[in-house]
Parts: sequence; C-alpha cells; structure tokens
Amino acid sequence: MLRLLEQISVRQFRATWSRTCLVIGGVATGVALIVAINVINASVLANFQDTIDLLAGPAQLEVTLGVGEVGFSESAVDVVRAEPEVDAAIPVTRGVLALADDPTQTLQLFGVDLTDADNLDRYRIALTADRTDMITWLADSHSIALTAAFAERHGIAMGDKISLATPHGVAQFTVRGLLQPEGMARAFGGDMALMDLPAAQLVLARRELIDQIDVVVRKGVDVDRLRQRLVQTLPSDLTVATPVQRGAIYESILSSFQAMLTGLSLLCLVAGTYIIYNTTSTGALHRSLGMAALRLVGAEPRQLFSLLMLEALVLGTTGVAIGIPSGIMLARLMTGMVSESMGVVFQLKFAVQQLAVDHAALTRVACVGIASSLFASYFAARRISALEPLAVLRADMPSLAGRARPTTLVFVWLALVLVTIATLIAELEFKSITWGNIGSTLWFASSIVIAVPLVESLSGPVSRLLTRMCGPAGQVASESIFRSSTRTGVTVSGIALVLTVAITFASLARSHRESVSRYFVSGFLASDLSVSAVATEGGWLETPIPADIVDGLRSIPGIRAAEPIRVIPGMLYRGERIGLAALGDGLFDPAKYPPGWYRAGDAWRAVAPLREGRGVNVSISFADRFGVHVGEWITLESPSGPVRLEVVGVVPDYISNRGTVIVSSHLFGRRWNDSSVNRVHVFLEPGVNLEAVRKEILKQFGSRYRLKVLSLAEGVSYLSAKIDRAYAFTMAIQLLIVAVTIAGVFDLLLAAIWERRRELALWRLIGADESTVRWSVVIESATIGAMGAVFGIMLGIVTTVIWIGINFRYLLGYYLEYHFAFAAMGWFVVLVVAMTMTAGYAAARQATARSILEGIQGE
Repeated sequence: MLRLLEQISVRQFRATWSRTCLVIGGVATGVALIVAINVINASVLANFQDTIDLLAGPAQLEVTLGVGEVGFSESAVDVVRAEPEVDAAIPVTRGVLALADDPTQTLQLFGVDLTDADNLDRYRIALTADRTDMITWLADSHSIALTAAFAERHGIAMGDKISLATPHGVAQFTVRGLLQPEGMARAFGGDMALMDLPAAQLVLARRELIDQIDVVVRKGVDVDRLRQRLVQTLPSDLTVATPVQRGAIYESILSSFQAMLTGLSLLCLVAGTYIIYNTTSTGALHRSLGMAALRLVGAEPRQLFSLLMLEALVLGTTGVAIGIPSGIMLARLMTGMVSESMGVVFQLKFAVQQLAVDHAALTRVACVGIASSLFASYFAARRISALEPLAVLRADMPSLAGRARPTTLVFVWLALVLVTIATLIAELEFKSITWGNIGSTLWFASSIVIAVPLVESLSGPVSRLLTRMCGPAGQVASESIFRSSTRTGVTVSGIALVLTVAITFASLARSHRESVSRYFVSGFLASDLSVSAVATEGGWLETPIPADIVDGLRSIPGIRAAEPIRVIPGMLYRGERIGLAALGDGLFDPAKYPPGWYRAGDAWRAVAPLREGRGVNVSISFADRFGVHVGEWITLESPSGPVRLEVVGVVPDYISNRGTVIVSSHLFGRRWNDSSVNRVHVFLEPGVNLEAVRKEILKQFGSRYRLKVLSLAEGVSYLSAKIDRAYAFTMAIQLLIVAVTIAGVFDLLLAAIWERRRELALWRLIGADESTVRWSVVIESATIGAMGAVFGIMLGIVTTVIWIGINFRYLLGYYLEYHFAFAAMGWFVVLVVAMTMTAGYAAARQATARSILEGIQGE
C-alpha cells in the first residue's frame, strides 16, 4: 500500500496540485477556526484568572459583595481582623479614571492602604521611588503611581503632573511612583494606577466603601474552615471565596459567550466537512480512468478503497498540521476583537496579554479534523473503487458521481429536523446552552441532506426555464447541472450554509440594534439630550459622574427635566451576575411608556411603589431566567443588608445579558450608599433650541468634566456602533468560510467540465464557438449560485428565527425583537452570485483551453 501511495498517489498530488491544496486548505481552515476559538476561550479565562490572582496578591481568601463589583462598608474589615487565624485583612477599592486629554484611554485605579509598608511587598509592588518619600506621598491626596509601561507609552516621568477625569471632574495628580511589571502591576496590560486607600475613596466618590478585602491567612491554618467561620460572622450579603473560586464564578459568567463561540466553531466544522467532501468527490471523479486502469491490471476494489482512504489520511493530517499553527496565529489576530466584544456584552475590561494553548484540547481538535477528513472522503472512495472498469472507459458513460435517492434523503432530513425540534424544546425546558448548540449543528447538517432532493425536484422547471431563456447554451448548462444531483445539491447546500451564517449574524446584529434603538426612541428614555462621561468602563457603560450635576442641569433655562440613571452591572442574584439600574422618578411616569411596553403589570399601578422604593421592575430576561412574576417578592443584596422588594412590572431592558432589576434612584442612594450617576437624560421645553442648550451644558460643565452631550439620534448611533463592534469578529470567520467555499464551487465546475470533456469537444466540432461554450459554463455557475442563494435565504429565515427567538436568549441572554437583515441579505446574495459567476468564467476558460482533438481523445 505504501508503494502504491508513492507511485500513484504522490504523482497524482503533484499533477493536480491545485485540488490537493484545496483539500488540505479545507481541512486546515476548519481546524484553524476551531483551534482559534478554543485558544481564544482558554486565553480569556486564563488571563482573567491570572488578573484575579495578581490582584489578590498573597491573599488566600477574598471578601466581596456579589462578584466584587459592588462596594460595601469598610467596617467589615474589623470583623475579619478579629479572627485570630488571620494574619492581615487588606481593604481594596477600585474604579476607572480616564486621561483628560484622551478620555478613551482609561486606567483601572486601585486603592490600597499604603500606611502599612508591608502591603508593597505583599502585592509585589516595586516602586521606582524612594520609600522615604512615602510621607510626602500620603500627605498629598492627589499622589498617584502609574505603571512604568503606561508612563513610557505616554511620556510621563516621576514628579510630572497628569490630568485625569474622575467622578468629581478633571483633577491634577502628581506621579509619585512608577510601578515595575511585578505582581498586580502586570494586570490589565499595564493600564492601571495605584493610590493610598483613603485618597482613592475620595477620588472615586466612594467614601468609607471598599470593593474587596484580601485575607492573608497565618501559616498552617485550614483555609476552608476559616472561610466557613467568616461566612458565619460577616453579614450574609458578603461572599467569602478563594481567588480560584472567584475565577470559577467569572468562568460561569463568561461561559455563555464562549458557548456561542463553540457553536460557531461547530458550524465551521460542518462547512469544512462539506469542502472536503466536495473536493475529494470531484478529485476521485478525475481519477476514475486511472482507477479503472488499475482494476484492469489486477488491483482489487478493496486495495483501491484503502489507497484512497490512506490518501485522505495523509491529506487530512497535513491539513491538521497546517491548521493548528494557523489557528493559533488567527487567535492572536482575533483575540482583540473577541475580548472587545465580550467587554461590550459583560461591561468588563478584558486584557488578554498572552495566549493560553491547551495541548490536550489541540490533540482532540486534531483527531476531529482527521476524522472529518476520513468521513468526508469515505463516500467518494467507496463509490469510485466499486465502479466497473468498462463502464468508466465507455465514451457515453453516465455521471460517475452517482445519483441521489430522494425519498431516503427526505426521510433522513425529517428525522434530523425532528431531533432538532426536540433539542430546541430541551433548550427551552432546561435553559441549556448545550442543547442549543446541538440543535443548531443538526439543523445545519439537515440542510445538506435536503438540498439534494430539492435540486432533483427542480430539474424539470429549471431546465425548461434555461432552455427558453438561453437557448442551446442554457440546455447544455441544465444537463450538466442535473447530471449529478448529489454533487450539485451538496454544492448548493454549501453556498446556502455560507449565506445562512452571514444572514444569521447580520440579522442578530440588526435585531440587537433595532431593539436597543426602540428601547431609546420609543420608550421612557426618549429624551432630547443625554449627558454622560466620555470614558467607558470597558464596554458601552460610561464612567460615573457626580449626582449634583443633575441639579445643575435642571437650573439651565430651557430644560424641563433632567433624570439620572445609575447602572451597576455586577450584582449577584441566585448565583448569576445581573444588572441593577436606578432611575430618577420622572422616568417612571406612566405617560412615557407606549402601549405594550409592560409585558406584565401596569405602568399606572407600578409608579407609586417604584417611586416609594417598595417595588421593582424586572427585565423580560430576568423574569424568564429566574421564573419571577408580578406580585412576587425578590431579595437583593446591598451594602446596607438585604433589600426585599415586590415585582410590579416586567419590561424590556438590555443593560445586562442575565437580566436587570430596575429601582428608584432614591432607594439606590439610600441602600447602596452611592450618589453617582452614569447618564442624565435631559428633556427640553417645547420650542427650545437643542444646540443652544447643548452649548450651555458644555459651557457650564465642560471645563470641569469630560462630558459628551448627545441628541437622541446621536445616542442611538453611539450604542449601535458599540453593538456593531460586538459582532465585528464574526465577519472575519464568515470571510474565511466564503473564500474556501467559493473555491469548492470552482472545483465542482471543473469536475463537471472534465466529465463532459468529450461532449463539449463535439459541440465545438459541429460549430459552437468558444464564447458559446464559455457562456454555457457561466450560465451553469450562475444557476448553481442562484439556487444556493434561494436555498440560503429560506434556510437563513428559519435559522434567524431559531437563533433570535431561542438560542440567543440562552447563549448571551438578550431577549431581542426579530428584525431580518434584508439589506445585508441582498448584498450577500449579490456577492455569492457574482463570485460563483466569476468561478464559472474561470472554469469556462479552462474548458476551451484544450484543443478539440484532445477533448475527443480523452485521457
């Protein structure tokens, strides 16, 4: 067998190097996409866990409220320090500051008690400053330390002044130290700063509030037993966990997004398997004469089958060998886009500083890639090795690609559809991401199965239409298309799959944009202007500004009302990270809500308990995820203890992917001890000039704060741009699939031309010129592209309904309105037809490149 591989297969690989490259490329592309997504998932989690470990320093335990994104009273520090087995209890506060001259550049600020000199050593904080100057540092509440990497990027030296935008406005800080890349200074890619704890609390408007207590345990102490004692002695709303456990909580939070990426990689695997199947099928067709010759000299069918499968193994292994390093490189290129996308979804800063490669996972991916190559090649190898030699050598032989059995395929398709429906029901019942991914993959696989019967059923109508419209060229094209319905059907399904993936993600992005736009344009937030900081906390949510700016806005002539919004994205409820939104009383006005806005409850009945702080509205996603209904009570953990509130309404909301609880700003300020706001919605008096009010706002507050003042349309555009950035990474994946699939279409056309080489030569012999023959092939490719486009539209409509109505809710958690991307669909259809016609023209040129005599003689 190895001798046959050397004498026959290697020569064939060289003779048809383009097809060999296409098979290897198909395997490599599928493997590369899976590897890239696997590496990105692992890297995000590893870097996030590494960040938690760096920030924890020597602490074996951490005390937080929820997942550590809500501040709590620093009085808890004394409770922890009272434990005799605790060596140190270190309070930490954190927030986000922005460069005043470039608010898009943010710093993660950490406040640590620097009066305890041991803290510098505990957190491995290496300062490029003399510690004897610490008294000067502590005496100045605007002393700050930057990382050496950040300072170098921005040309900042020791002793320099730096202007930063804070919740209190723009302030000048003195750089008292530079942090060397050790310990916590390595977190966030160096975009961090350090201040003394009380100073940081003042700057962040978090007086007497901390975000975390790092607990250093004495040697020999049972950490788990100490953790259990702290849980009993600390207030019930506080969480005590190891850094590893906190990392596991965030892993759970991020699992939904990573499950979506995994589902996308499964679609890539389906597309890659199609490419391999199509290419190996056409390659086997080209070699049918050679295989027949081997049979005539004594080769057994079993030997030929083994040879073809050995070739598939060699090509698959080569593709895997190329695909794995390519996937790692692709991950390096895409990690920034994916981490930015996750930042928009989760409102967290993801600084992926290095890739995490799981070699065991790569081994599994390699096995899957090789197995897919063998599976895709099996059918062509079995068929070509079983052909009778004389049938192959006959000049008038039928298509070697075989014909489908439509009835059998329809039954298989029905079975796959039924299983898909069952998995989607299971997804709804168990709210399981896994079932959704299985259902999506089966649905995509079923489209390949049903494509062949669909093509078979279209043979009559399409043939008559092409003959009527294009004459003899159309008739020849239709005969070629339907000569092998199996081969054509698989190609049509490949085009449809590519189109479906593109349409689905375009529709997801449009549905997300339109849902958020309606939320702002038609809902209670339809203000004339919105005022917020320019800087964001990692996604779309702006950094806090002080609440007293609200009263200042209300005093400006022409402003009828100014209503604040404060968002806390990191509340914990039943183990899930939810959002908490605090609204000004004016935003609960029932007149602001259009009919149908309240999906449960009544706006007029809800307004009193909301304004009085007795009730809450919850988002649709929150109500569905936690099974909460109007009239029931929920308990939220706050810095002042548990808060029990009645659910008075269920409304749409897109603040958090795991659901949002909406309370009054009065209740929030009282129980969460937070007086800052993220955004102020401004409503103008009738007839007041919007631009004049905008200028006045910037005149009064622009020199003190770094604000953006957006009109309603501008605010919607801002959020739409953030949503588009969240979906940007999907376009790179789509383009890779499109490129390789179109190469598969080109290969199909070459196979059809080879099969008809004598027919085309005879057609030219009796008088058909080269332009007519080429026109026939272009008609053929355009028809295949059109059928693929129509099938892709049909498949895309159903797939978007499944993804937007079911999968997306449990993958990312957002409950979106359905908006089909008609404009994007039109562009994708034009692109697919244009690319298939281009492939057809290239194949047509090859069809007429050989002389008539060569075509008649064959091989």
